[in-house]
Amino acid sequence: MRGWILALAVMASSVPATAQTIAMPIDKGFWTSETGKCASVHHGYVFDGARWGALYYYGPGGNMGPSAELEPITQTRAVDGGFTQMQFGGYDGAGYFRLKPLGADRALYRVGAPFREEIQISDEPLIRCEFKALSPKMQAAIRRHAPGLAVR
Repeated sequence: MRGWILALAVMASSVPATAQTIAMPIDKGFWTSETGKCASVHHGYVFDGARWGALYYYGPGGNMGPSAELEPITQTRAVDGGFTQMQFGGYDGAGYFRLKPLGADRALYRVGAPFREEIQISDEPLIRCEFKALSPKMQAAIRRHAPGLAVR
């Protein structure tokens, strides 16, 4: 019996971080600024269960791209104010990336960036867009960069 338990533990620990699901206080999906409209948005954030980052079209009118800056989340932890802090690639420096749920399909994204002798804090209220509500162009970007979120 112990042999099986040990074997399962070894297999679980050998799964790459990108294949493991990370516990987050928000649902998987495409998230964008609460001022945006899901059908016409060309910038947002992706949480696919293991990665977080920006997914966007750029240039005049968002006609170039898509571009993705998705990073594997290696660790999360609860911090003050009801936020969950994400850690990427083992680095946990002065800056930070945090999420706080604000209800169904709503969240607050907080970034703390070092600047001179202080941390500048930027808050962005987000909404989650259903895949079907996104433009065909943004759906194509998700199929390309986060195919697990492409739900018909």
